[in-house]
Amino acid sequence: MKALEETYRFLVLAKVKKGQIEIQFNWIFIFIVGVIILIFFLFVIRSQTKSADIELAGDIIKNLDTVVKSAQTTVDAEKIIAMPNVKISFICEPDTNISFYDLGNGVKKDTPYDIIFSQEKLSGYELISWTQSWDVPFRIATFQYLTTKRAQFIIVNDTGTFAEELNKSLPKGMNKLFINPNDNIVDNNYDYYKIIEFDGSKHTGDKPTKNVHKIIIHINSGQSTIDSYGTVKFDEPDVPIINFVKKASLFGAIFSEDADFYNCTMNKAFDRFEILMKLQHNRTGEIKDKLPAEMASCRNIFIVSGSDMDSLSSKKLVDAANIFEGSKKIMRANENLIRGKNCPLIY
Repeated sequence: MKALEETYRFLVLAKVKKGQIEIQFNWIFIFIVGVIILIFFLFVIRSQTKSADIELAGDIIKNLDTVVKSAQTTVDAEKIIAMPNVKISFICEPDTNISFYDLGNGVKKDTPYDIIFSQEKLSGYELISWTQSWDVPFRIATFQYLTTKRAQFIIVNDTGTFAEELNKSLPKGMNKLFINPNDNIVDNNYDYYKIIEFDGSKHTGDKPTKNVHKIIIHINSGQSTIDSYGTVKFDEPDVPIINFVKKASLFGAIFSEDADFYNCTMNKAFDRFEILMKLQHNRTGEIKDKLPAEMASCRNIFIVSGSDMDSLSSKKLVDAANIFEGSKKIMRANENLIRGKNCPLIY
């Protein structure tokens, strides 16, 4: 009898333990299923968010490309473009001349032919676009400059008139400040500061400690305007002094993030310079050959100008002085053709 009671008790306990094990297993199963469902929905939400971000970035790229292309058709045009508060990265690789702008998420737009000068990262709700024609002496390209209100450009007054001329030349809508050398620069927590000095206008006042860049401009002796040629020195270690030619090129150095970006973008400009100079040289030769004998004086002007164009076509930024002087000769020749010689024009 006692043995039967023990056996019954054992069976009851075993059944109870089995029930407990089943309950524990059910809770474990529910937990695992719950985790899987949660991960699934998190994945769906993340995928949808990423898709929405990519779609937004794509729309911004498309709109920005439209603005860039339309702005380049108008010279000396200043536009304020509303945009979402996103960061746009502008890249130009000097070794390869590959250039593009990027909104992240793998969304980017190549700019192999667009001559755009900008700091590396732009952010804010307004994009400022400004264009200038690079004439050497005829129009080679339309340069476009981009910045935002989150960047401040500080022009340090010099002992001459170059700083004042630069201040008046830059667009009114950009965030610029004209100061004396000993004035303090207040830190307004901007993303980017660019201090612009000329020879003899070194800034000695206080300045922000972060995101500060500087460029020193030298206008070649004998020149009375910034629309000439000279050199720029970026505040980067071991970076040599770089040339500029004409004010559109100087503005490019001012708006550029660094020397590499400026050089890379100017390389694209000089690729176009070489092509257009050769085309203009060939056109000049064809016009010269068709001139009648009684227009010998016109032919002589075309011969000299054609030689100048042929020489300039192989020049690069390092030859800024030769380019500037050569373009002046071609411009004067064109003006002589206008002054009563009844000749066709060079350009």
